[in-house]
Amino acid sequence: MRKKIHPLLIRVTHWLNFIALGIMVSSGMRIYNSSPIFGFNFPPILTLGGWLAGARQWHFFAMWIFVSNGLIWWIYNAISKHGRETTLFQKADINGVVPMIKYYLRIEKKHPEAKKYNPLQKLAYTTIPFIALAGILSGLEMYWPVQLQFLGKIFGGYDGARIWHFCAMSALVLFFFGHLVMVGIAGWSNFQAMFTGGRKVEVTKL
Repeated sequence: MRKKIHPLLIRVTHWLNFIALGIMVSSGMRIYNSSPIFGFNFPPILTLGGWLAGARQWHFFAMWIFVSNGLIWWIYNAISKHGRETTLFQKADINGVVPMIKYYLRIEKKHPEAKKYNPLQKLAYTTIPFIALAGILSGLEMYWPVQLQFLGKIFGGYDGARIWHFCAMSALVLFFFGHLVMVGIAGWSNFQAMFTGGRKVEVTKL
C-alpha cells in the first residue's frame, strides 16, 4: 500500500524553493563577479544574467518567489499539525541531534529511532529560514542602502552586508548539498515521495 507523507503544498513549495534558489545563486555569482569582495571570481559558465543589470533582474525576480514561497511554507508548518509534529525542532529533539550526526558520519551504523524527520533534519528545517532571512535582509540593504540605513547598522555597513549575504547564501547552498546526502542515505523512495506525495510500505498479513 502507499502511505502519504508529503502534502501537496509542501511538495509545491519545496520545488519552487529549489528553482528560486538555483536562480538566485547563479545570478548572485554574476553580481559578485562584477565587484568581488574576496580574492576570487566564479566561472562565468556557472552564472546567470550575462551582465550586471540582467543578473540583478533575475536575482530579484527569484527573490520575491523565494520570500513568498518561504512564508507560505513556514506559516503552514507553524500552524498545522503536520509541521508542528513532524518538521519544527522542539526541546524533545535536542538529545537526538548528536546520535544522528554520528550515524551520518558512519561512526554509528544503526539508524537512531526517529519519526518522519529525525532531530537533525528538524533542526536544519527550523534553522534555515533564519539564515534565509539574514540573506534577504542583507540583500535588501545592498539594493536600498540609503532607504534601509538601519539594516546597514545591523550588518556593519555596505561591505558588511555583502559578507553577510555571501555567507548566508553559502549556507543555503551547503544545506542543499547536505540535504541531497541525507536523501541519498534515506533511499530512493524518499526522493520519489517528494513528487508523488507518498511511498509504498509493506503490509504484514496476519
